[in-house]
Amino acid sequence: MSNDSATVAAVLLAAGSSSRMEGQDKQVIPLRGWPVFIHSLRVFEECELIDTICVVFSAENLDEGKKSIAEVGFRKVVATVTGGARRQDSVRIGIEGIRASSDDPGRPNWSEWLVIHDAARPFVDEPMIERGLKAAQETGASVAAVPLKDTVKQVAGQIVVATPDRSELRIVQTPQVFRSATLIEAHSVIASDVTDDASMVEQNGSTVTVFDGAYDNIKITTPGDMALAETIFDRKNRQPRDELTRRWGIGFDGHALVEGGPLRLGGVEIEFDRRLEGHSDGDVLLHAVTSAMLGAAGLGDMGSNFPSSDASLAGIDSIELLTRAVRKIHKHGWEPEHLDATIIAQQPRLSGHVAAIIDRIADASDLNAESVNVKVTSTDHVGAIGEGQGIAAQAIATLRSS
Repeated sequence: MSNDSATVAAVLLAAGSSSRMEGQDKQVIPLRGWPVFIHSLRVFEECELIDTICVVFSAENLDEGKKSIAEVGFRKVVATVTGGARRQDSVRIGIEGIRASSDDPGRPNWSEWLVIHDAARPFVDEPMIERGLKAAQETGASVAAVPLKDTVKQVAGQIVVATPDRSELRIVQTPQVFRSATLIEAHSVIASDVTDDASMVEQNGSTVTVFDGAYDNIKITTPGDMALAETIFDRKNRQPRDELTRRWGIGFDGHALVEGGPLRLGGVEIEFDRRLEGHSDGDVLLHAVTSAMLGAAGLGDMGSNFPSSDASLAGIDSIELLTRAVRKIHKHGWEPEHLDATIIAQQPRLSGHVAAIIDRIADASDLNAESVNVKVTSTDHVGAIGEGQGIAAQAIATLRSS
């Protein structure tokens, strides 16, 4: 199908309740570093046949979803909206979002075709979308489907009452493609609960065709589906697992030394007549480590996550900041694998404290001490640090996908 004359809009549904995900939101749970919905959205963004996209979120994940979309910079997303109580309500709201974004929303053919897709199916691909648009030409409505592999029994209670011919049965998926007028009319007429848009169109008297979906086009519904999704992702990307699941980040921090000890460095109190100046406890080593961790996970820096304008952070133990950062990293699907850090100080002598520092950092980062390396160096009396005016630190963090 050529998209030269017909406009095609996509509604991506990411508003489900995730009731079977044991407290996790399947739409924003990380899959190889990105929220699940981003994988689906990327396919529609890169598909030449798609003109505009509306993403429908739940109220709970709307802000996080918008933030992720902004980070990637999807140009076809013209609306992000909050869904309704039922799936069909969310679809209707998504259609309204697309229509409202049109230069002329009153124009009858503001979008000739609508493609509806569940964001929790991250392995849709462009050929599947193209097959759907071609198949819908015949009747104005078409759905992705795959043949059943197993025999199906119809039962009443525990009694088999029929064995349908599985050659005539299909497992229906998304995307589902409709002529806009066909789907909008069905929404205006059918008020009863339906499980998909095709059911609504069928009830309204329209014919629905099917096109080939894919067995890999799974819908993530339970925590066990995530393991399968990771396997499918790795196979499709055809890269070694290590290349897919590791990131690196660099952190640096430096503060002036001021009168009054003790010195706090790497979460350890060190007997010294001066301390590091800062909004928190000034622990430059932990700040460098925390920045490296956040950077590797693509989550900004210390300033954006723990701003000095936050009065609640005044004087806070930087171990607590590192612990919070690690929790955030875990939430986004990453876990620390290795840390290498260097303290740059002319004084005091720190070599005798390195082991204790490593233990503190390892404990806060969920790492073994063997995975944390801390070195100490000086500037040989060159510059402000060499004159004893301050201390600096730098760190490199390695994260792996959890």
